[in-house]
Amino acid sequence: MSTQRLNVTLPDNVIEILKTKKNKSGFLSEAVIEKAINDRKKEIAEKANKLRAYYETEDDLNSLASLDSQDFLERE
Repeated sequence: MSTQRLNVTLPDNVIEILKTKKNKSGFLSEAVIEKAINDRKKEIAEKANKLRAYYETEDDLNSLASLDSQDFLERE
């Protein structure tokens, strides 16, 4: 995997956390990926919730009948 050097400005409390990490780049990389995944899950859940009303009122629509299941939120 190719890498790039970045210059970023972080708050002091984040710097204190990073000082405790042996592999700062790896830690930041994992954190950014995890945040991106969580943001995408949230976006999908919000879109699905907007569609929920249609699925509840239309008998022919049933794909999103179980939006409350944890399984739905854990898929990527």
